[in-house]
Amino acid sequence: MKKIFQIKKPCPQLWEDMQNTADGKFCDVCEKKVWDLDHMPRTEIDEILKNGDSICGKTSLLKPAFSSVFLALTLTSAIYTNAQTANKSLVENVYQKNITISGHLVSLKNRKLVSGAISLVTLDQLYQAKADENGNFTLSFPEKALTEHNIIRIDYTVLESNNKEFTDQNSSIFKTNELLGKQNFEIEDRYVTIGGIMISDNAPPDYYFLDGKKIGKRKFENVQKEHPEYKYLAFYDDVIVQKLAKKSYIKNLYLLYSK
Repeated sequence: MKKIFQIKKPCPQLWEDMQNTADGKFCDVCEKKVWDLDHMPRTEIDEILKNGDSICGKTSLLKPAFSSVFLALTLTSAIYTNAQTANKSLVENVYQKNITISGHLVSLKNRKLVSGAISLVTLDQLYQAKADENGNFTLSFPEKALTEHNIIRIDYTVLESNNKEFTDQNSSIFKTNELLGKQNFEIEDRYVTIGGIMISDNAPPDYYFLDGKKIGKRKFENVQKEHPEYKYLAFYDDVIVQKLAKKSYIKNLYLLYSK
């Protein structure tokens, strides 16, 4: 039986800061080699895992039908709340009942943004705002929607140099202070995951949620078919999936929102 591997506890070290080695990089913090699993055939990975040693690896998000053309989007935001004075700190503003983030979506490769939307994703509700033709948006949500790890998702369509439209999405995790305090967020760097490899004989299960309630795959598909107007989101990145579902042993996450 083919062994299944995944990164259970992602490491905060930056891939680009590590020293280059054959088949990966070397982490000075852990004094350990980090294998680049994205550029290794499965046979080589299986050979490494045969030894049973604890190894670290790096993977990138590989979504079904994921385009080879990668767009980096930057989210530039400013925070506005119902505070009585402009001198109140961001930390103090977090405790207001409603929070509004205003900013704009930017293509770092200067591709023209045809359409875009930004969302704060939770299991039970989706808070979404559409961007205008210039990428400007205003996103509002209650403070109770904020958690230790906030999932921000950007769906977009851009115009390529060949005048063809390209559609995709990017998701990132931000702590509350990071989300509210920073102005520029480079989405592309958050696709790399580094950490210790967990080996299993069985693939982790997929999870399905409707308005925050876990349901079976068949019921999920039936509801989706009966209600095509419901908002549908799918997540394949290990880190995003684990933080949203609050489960460490999980493969993919599928969400439906009726509101």
